[in-house]
Amino acid sequence: GITFIKSDLFPGKDQGNILVALHGSWNSSVPVGYKIVKLSVLGDSVTGMEDFISGFLDGKEVLGRPVDLIFDERGYLFISDDEAGLIYLLAKN
Repeated sequence: GITFIKSDLFPGKDQGNILVALHGSWNSSVPVGYKIVKLSVLGDSVTGMEDFISGFLDGKEVLGRPVDLIFDERGYLFISDDEAGLIYLLAKN
């Protein structure tokens, strides 16, 4: 899943950046993915990438597999996980 950040709950510098759910590998001897990354955007170019949410993988043990991301009208971020069978809510407190 992929979504653009358009939420007042995120700092102004993050507006227009991209969140990508990396579902994770399934047939690799070294697991990769299993996290959500933030792509920094400037104009029409991606200028950087950093981990946004990790912890879905503990060594080789898969704890979760993020699938999709969506913001609701309040600006809360929902993340689906088809390994754990959960939907996570990211909200500012």
